[in-house]
Amino acid sequence: MKKFKRLFLVLLIFLGPGTIIWFISTTVENYFIELPYLGYTFNYDSSGNKLDSVAYNIPDFELTRFDGKVINRDSIRGKFIVLTTLQDGCPNMEECGLGMYVFNEIFFHKLVKNQKHYGNVKVISILTDYSGNSIPEGPSEKLNEIMQQYDKDIWWATYGDPGPFYSFPYYGDLFINHKAANDEGEVGSKAFLNSLVLIDDKGFVRGVTGAKREGDIRNFFDLVKLLKKEEFNRERGQRKRPK
Repeated sequence: MKKFKRLFLVLLIFLGPGTIIWFISTTVENYFIELPYLGYTFNYDSSGNKLDSVAYNIPDFELTRFDGKVINRDSIRGKFIVLTTLQDGCPNMEECGLGMYVFNEIFFHKLVKNQKHYGNVKVISILTDYSGNSIPEGPSEKLNEIMQQYDKDIWWATYGDPGPFYSFPYYGDLFINHKAANDEGEVGSKAFLNSLVLIDDKGFVRGVTGAKREGDIRNFFDLVKLLKKEEFNRERGQRKRPK
């Protein structure tokens, strides 16, 4: 350890900060926090001993985009999904589970501007009523016009059954059953209406935050960056693997 500190000091004095950054990036292992898998179910034997556990994986589903295109489980394979809901009262903050203006300014705008790094990140928003039910007839004309302002190749506004996405175990119940905190500005009767859910490229749930406040949305973008870092490390490991 002393030798490493001495070498670090010599580099700092004689070679400058640019070389230090290069030295660290090529010689020091870059550790990072790996996101957990959410929604575990457990199997027990007859004596109550835990046998194994399985993380929730998004099952088969079918959603219809506002433009009429149908998407399903195959559509999200290999993609990182940012999941939200929409209500016909959007984008008004007090009538929408998603803070659309804040989300666009500090999250979606970054996706659009950095497609080189985030090209496999898609936003899926599912239209619901304020009880969390699907609206099979689709969006109002006003909401449809609003969503046309956003890049539809990156933000998929859809309608259909939200159940397959939100029915994962979460703090003693399924996430879809948790009640909204209306005294904190959440809309409707269900918490999931006001949430951002992160799904990885294998269909596992990896993160949940609120969808209305600026701090929650910023934190969620950090979760996406961690997941992309995980992807990068995985691909780098595959490249290093001997043939």
